[in-house]
Amino acid sequence: MALPTSPPRATSGPHLLAPTLSAIPRTDLWPVAIRSAELHRGTLVRCGPGTRPVGWPETPRVRAHALAPWLTEQRIAVQRVAAWIWGAARDPGTPLHFAMRGSRRAFRTASRIVELHEFQFVPGDLVPLDQALVTSPLRTVFDLLRSPADFTRTDHVACRLLLGRAPDGAERLHERLRSAGRPFRAQALARLERCAG
Repeated sequence: MALPTSPPRATSGPHLLAPTLSAIPRTDLWPVAIRSAELHRGTLVRCGPGTRPVGWPETPRVRAHALAPWLTEQRIAVQRVAAWIWGAARDPGTPLHFAMRGSRRAFRTASRIVELHEFQFVPGDLVPLDQALVTSPLRTVFDLLRSPADFTRTDHVACRLLLGRAPDGAERLHERLRSAGRPFRAQALARLERCAG
């Protein structure tokens, strides 16, 4: 009997525990009955408004992937959705906030699930996560600070956590807010002072 000439395949080790991120399954494309059964069995778990296989860790890429039904190729994750993707918020909020890509205009939707915005972005504002686009941590803080909506405790915590990732983030945001347009500038600067303090 001939002995195998190649070494046996490893059946354990860290490389087998780290899945390839490009292979994240699109569970939103599964039939509803199968998704429901897999949620019940525990092989799928909730991830924001979507789902993820239980073996996939909640990383920014996996969170963005769980939003695939709403985070289409025409949209960019912004505000609390982006904060959630970066792990700075417990949930992406309701409605889900997205900006339109390129020169596409935001149109009014009858949905209570999605709210669309038209934002101007500069280089460095956007980060690709596979096919999804999300605002960078600092741009996410910028958008949360300038939002006309109430600045909730969740927003405050998200801004503090995201600012903690960039040692000079507060100074850079202060400069950017001062040079930004007038609407909500004073309010945003006051919010930044509370978050950075």
